[in-house]
Amino acid sequence: MTGTFKPYRIPQLEGGHRPGSDAIFNSQSKEDIISAVEQWNSRRILLVHSKALAKNTSVISDLKEALGDRLTTVKEGVGSHSPYSDVIDIAHRITEHKIDCVISVGSGSYSDACKVARLMSATLPAGFGEKDMEDLLDQDKGIAPQDKMKKAEGVKLILVPTSLSAGEWNHTASCTNSAGKKQHFSLQDGGAPDLILMDPWVARTSPEKLWLSSGIRAVDHCVETLCNPECKKYPDVQEWCEKALRDLAKGLVEYKEGLGRGKEGEEELVHGVSKCQAGSRMALMGFIIYRVNMGASHAIGHQLGSVGKVMHGITSCIMLPPVLRYTKARKPEAQAKIVKVFNETLGWEETEAGDCVARLVKVTGLPSTLKEVGVTSDEQIEQIIDKTMTDVMFSFGKVLTREEVSEIVYSTK
Repeated sequence: MTGTFKPYRIPQLEGGHRPGSDAIFNSQSKEDIISAVEQWNSRRILLVHSKALAKNTSVISDLKEALGDRLTTVKEGVGSHSPYSDVIDIAHRITEHKIDCVISVGSGSYSDACKVARLMSATLPAGFGEKDMEDLLDQDKGIAPQDKMKKAEGVKLILVPTSLSAGEWNHTASCTNSAGKKQHFSLQDGGAPDLILMDPWVARTSPEKLWLSSGIRAVDHCVETLCNPECKKYPDVQEWCEKALRDLAKGLVEYKEGLGRGKEGEEELVHGVSKCQAGSRMALMGFIIYRVNMGASHAIGHQLGSVGKVMHGITSCIMLPPVLRYTKARKPEAQAKIVKVFNETLGWEETEAGDCVARLVKVTGLPSTLKEVGVTSDEQIEQIIDKTMTDVMFSFGKVLTREEVSEIVYSTK
């Protein structure tokens, strides 16, 4: 079956940005990892990997065997939304074991934890703690100024993502402090990985809920980029996002249909995974290259995830449709494009962007209300609203007032 999916190597970013950092699609990740570490002559490797992947498949045991005595230390498991405690643990391992290559195999929480940890290992003194990380931040914006970050010279980073949250493409990463606030750390030259391996056969083993929800998250990237007025300045961004949305919509449906057909649907399922992986990358190009920012769904979703302990992607399932409905009159042209893409790709006849996304969420079978994810108290909801107003996605200019955010969030109860 692997013969029907040819690997291809491309730059991580479109347009010649980030030269020298590549991605391989339809990757055979074990072989590609060994090739990379041999080329770099990496001898002291830290592997950070998914517990589920190790328990349910041979992917991790096979990789460990292939790495042999290059493998210096292993961390199994990272908490949802990359808790500071995991970031600190990884950073301390990098320093204490003199690591020269970090390999992450897991979802977006793993990728982000490793990206931030690598930065912290160079930026902060050995033995640092949470307070040291917090002291780096502009608390009003929820992000650390880049001039406070240092590049971890001599420490390579390989990411093998098992979800579609797509944070691996960004030089910015987020993690969650002990108060439940999602904070962001960034470095344009040194924050991104050295190699990204999109292995559909590894990603195919991801739990259905994780895969589908992270796919909706990638849809959220496309949709909120298209709805940003700045997007009009960059025709290539509109083109990238529309292509990404087509790939993601088609790929998610193929994945779901292939899964429903069991062994007979395996090739369709893996094809859907591969298509979604390509779409998830393209969805973020506008944000990474031109800083065309996301909007209210991302801002609210960040804090719903942190306060309500709701996984990446499910936040988009709940928040993106009502945000689109609430802002429809402000962004009619962009929303009409979104409707057109969904209808042409999936043969639908919807008339509103919010309904298109809600229908796709329904196809996946994922939650669409706060009640379904256990966020029911007004105290939790008010905390989410308060934290949203200082979220990094709002720091570039408040897109909605507190009252408007409140109306959107309460509508999802």
